[in-house]
Amino acid sequence: MVALQSHVIPPRRQQTTRRELYRDVYQDEDGNRFTLIVWQNKPGLSTVSYSLEDGTPLHYEDAGVFALPSGKLISRCED
Repeated sequence: MVALQSHVIPPRRQQTTRRELYRDVYQDEDGNRFTLIVWQNKPGLSTVSYSLEDGTPLHYEDAGVFALPSGKLISRCED
C-alpha cells in the first residue's frame, strides 16, 4: 500500500516591513531624556510611526511634541 503525501505549504508569515529612519533625543518637563525612533511603516509609502527605544508607542501632537501613553508630553531637546 502506498501512502499519498500531501505537499501542504505552510502560510507565509507577514514580514515586518517597518524600517527605522532616524533617532532623535527628546525630553519631558522634568528634564528626563528619551530616544525617539521614527519608523517608515511600509517601503515606498510616506506613513511613519513613532516609538521610544524600549518600544513604547508615541502619539504625534505637534511639531516637535509627542505624547507618551501616560499623556505626558515630550519635546525635542534644543542642545
